[in-house]
Amino acid sequence: MRRGILQYAVLAVVQRHMDGIHGYGIARELEERTDGLLEVKEGTLYPILHRLKKERLVNVRTEESESGPKRKVYVLTGEGDRVYRELSKVLGDIYEKLRELQK
Repeated sequence: MRRGILQYAVLAVVQRHMDGIHGYGIARELEERTDGLLEVKEGTLYPILHRLKKERLVNVRTEESESGPKRKVYVLTGEGDRVYRELSKVLGDIYEKLRELQK
């Protein structure tokens, strides 16, 4: 379950950055925007990004870095946006039903 949530969360962060975002930026935003709940290590994040690339949900390009070697930048594809929106609806529905169970 955590893996699926992380994959969705990564798509959500990349979707917010139309010009692209690098891996460190994704990890930092996940941690900051979830108050540390989704703290993601490199060993977890990069396999997710690799899988998303393989599934053609993100594209990867390289760009110059001011402080070292070139870095990879991740951008959502059209299919990635479609999957993100579909997952958002499904998760919203699940959340709604779980709230009903609490009553």
